[in-house]
Amino acid sequence: MWWQKALSSKVLLQQFSYMDLNDDQCLQRLQFRKDVVTELCHLLQTRVKTALLVASKVTIALNFYATGTFQGATADISILSQYAAHCSIRQVTDALYKRRRDYISCPMTREKQFKRSTGFSRIAVFPRAQGAIDCTHVAIRAPQNNPEIFRNRNVQLVCDHKHQIMAVDAQYPGSSHDAFILRQTGVPGLFEPPNEGGGWLLRDKGYPLPFATPPLLHSNRTMSFSHQVHH
Repeated sequence: MWWQKALSSKVLLQQFSYMDLNDDQCLQRLQFRKDVVTELCHLLQTRVKTALLVASKVTIALNFYATGTFQGATADISILSQYAAHCSIRQVTDALYKRRRDYISCPMTREKQFKRSTGFSRIAVFPRAQGAIDCTHVAIRAPQNNPEIFRNRNVQLVCDHKHQIMAVDAQYPGSSHDAFILRQTGVPGLFEPPNEGGGWLLRDKGYPLPFATPPLLHSNRTMSFSHQVHH
């Protein structure tokens, strides 16, 4: 139909992507360098197909991840409707989720354990450390049912000495205790038989578990590594 062609032409003419930003703007708006976003677009090229270019969809999604609102995706960073932005964010998110196991994993081979242990030892002389674990609160729009416990999401992350994510869990509300979230995940099993020789995780006092090291609250080395992980 003529109106469908007109709508398609309008959408194509209004496309905007990270390529229209300079390096500083891209890092500020999307929280990623342009070369990283380009690599992400190549990764999703065959998984996100619509009238919009993949680069435009990835730009919209990353902007939403960085700001938590549709305003940037539908106003100053593109000229799309909120519905179009919603579809883009959903498609990119689904595509990334399907590839999660390619990038988020915690191999427990002797070689990998040795590399992680050696890496942490070089950073701050932590013996047999296999990772660092903690939770961070991510702001979300609270649902109508029980909004007081959903002021945000309590996201648990485990990373290695290179700051690479080995495990993530984002399904629990902000009111959930760190130790409770950990007990619901498969992370403890990585340090139980037959993987009990793997070592332990660096953590704070929110994790009173046997495979985690006691918290070193006043260690300059610990504080230095914590600063690296969060930045």
